[in-house]
Amino acid sequence: MDEELNSFFNEYQDNFMEYFETHKNKKIQNRNDFKEISNEIVELKNKYPNVQAYLEDEQIVDLSEKEREIVLKIIDLEEDLVTLEIKESFKLGFKEAYIYFEEMGMLNI
Repeated sequence: MDEELNSFFNEYQDNFMEYFETHKNKKIQNRNDFKEISNEIVELKNKYPNVQAYLEDEQIVDLSEKEREIVLKIIDLEEDLVTLEIKESFKLGFKEAYIYFEEMGMLNI
């Protein structure tokens, strides 16, 4: 196949990881579920300054029982964000595989 299909893998082999991060962010940052989770994290950190100091500034602070629960909740929410990113990566992988198979003529059965 003389013509390469529109694939970021074809276009961005030299800066693959940089482009991958840009693509991933562009795809998920406008999703409602991503925004809701991100906003909840920001709200919790703003409401509990000791938690923010502990998580962002790596300060050793005495945390109340409630603040420790909030730290765990934020960690869970951040894992949810990572899951969304992984799912987007998975979909992108399928797209890239399809383009590769098309370029190699492997879909002409």
